[in-house]
Amino acid sequence: MTGPRFHIILVEDAEPDVLLVREALEQSGLEFELKVFDDGEQGVAFVDTMDRDASLVRPHLFLLDLNLPKKTGGQILERVRQSPRCGQVPVVILTSSDSQRDKAQAADLNATGYFRKPSRLDEFMKLGPYVRDLLTRQGQTEADGGTLAKR
Repeated sequence: MTGPRFHIILVEDAEPDVLLVREALEQSGLEFELKVFDDGEQGVAFVDTMDRDASLVRPHLFLLDLNLPKKTGGQILERVRQSPRCGQVPVVILTSSDSQRDKAQAADLNATGYFRKPSRLDEFMKLGPYVRDLLTRQGQTEADGGTLAKR
């Protein structure tokens, strides 16, 4: 066995949402390792560590809640985009917010996607295929020597 194919970082402070994200990814058939941080400061510290230590495995995807303790998802996204090692990694905002201001901020900071957390379980499970398709496209683009196109 070769281990997980995709390394995914989730920054989310609500444990039920962490469980739902994990379930959605598992149901989509992805082979993955999910590393979870429960506040924004830990998310920023992870990116800082990635930039300092080139031996660490670069994640394939960041999933960020916007409303986090200590630092916001927007602050983490801004740090990711400034990172020499993680700047090109796809970032999906995963939030309950439907605010146009939040969507505009995510777009301004070059978020790859914006997934509004629905209240219905079957709708939340759509996150799995969304992430699977995003990572599959990314893998094909990298194999072709290109970068992931913005949506």
